[in-house]
Amino acid sequence: MERREHLVLTFYSPEVPKLKGNRKYQRPTLPTNKHPSASMPPQRRQQHVDQTHTYIRMFCGSLCGFSLLMLICVSPLNWVQFLVIKNGLELYAGLWISCHHELCWSHTPKPPYYLQYSRAFFLISVLTILIGLGWLLSSCLPRRGSMTTNLDLKVSMLSFISAICLLFCLILFLAQVHWHTRDAMESDLLWAYYLNWWSDFLYMFSGIISFLNYITFRSPPLDQNVTVIPTERSRLGIGPVTTVSPAEDEESRSGMESPSDGEEKLSNAELSNTELSNAEM
Repeated sequence: MERREHLVLTFYSPEVPKLKGNRKYQRPTLPTNKHPSASMPPQRRQQHVDQTHTYIRMFCGSLCGFSLLMLICVSPLNWVQFLVIKNGLELYAGLWISCHHELCWSHTPKPPYYLQYSRAFFLISVLTILIGLGWLLSSCLPRRGSMTTNLDLKVSMLSFISAICLLFCLILFLAQVHWHTRDAMESDLLWAYYLNWWSDFLYMFSGIISFLNYITFRSPPLDQNVTVIPTERSRLGIGPVTTVSPAEDEESRSGMESPSDGEEKLSNAELSNTELSNAEM
């Protein structure tokens, strides 16, 4: 009981503007959106959204371009180092480089054709990413017509295709290395080979961002000819909200006006009757 006696309840009563001329009345105020974008016109807001859309698209294009530049730079380099076990001879080879030794591979195709498949997937990866970059650059030029539809989705798909082809290229090259280093040699992959994995990761990352950009900003443009029907909401956010169609609203208004017209006719008839009675008297 003693604890309940010392219990103190405090209530929060925010300060609200008072009505002029009545000190006891306090007008309730609703929270307002004070964000700068709330007072921004829809056209300006849509312009900012389009700019953000374009910046994200250019960021994805920069990632793809940087990855392509790395691939072009490391492709003519040595990707693997071989060590002959018998005499300790060191040999170097790459995707497009042969070590010119009997134990190493040559440019003539030989089964199981891992190296040839790896080169083919490398070329497909480069061509697909070049097509995507070409579309992105064409979208930056002045619009001579309708821009390519679903550009972000197409760039995303091309980035994924390029990343998958590059992944197959690296896996097949690794299979080629293991096939030649059975018992006579030992292999050690160089930094140029691992740099290709970073390019593959950037391709995948760019494809994911492009796909998210396509999903996020896939909204219809603002049309000023579309009429907006206001929705009725309760002021305090509590209680049911009645939804009345425009036709029902007009019928209710006509129904409210018709009794008033009948009352006016009735009052006019009563006035005429009183005037006639006064005239007879």
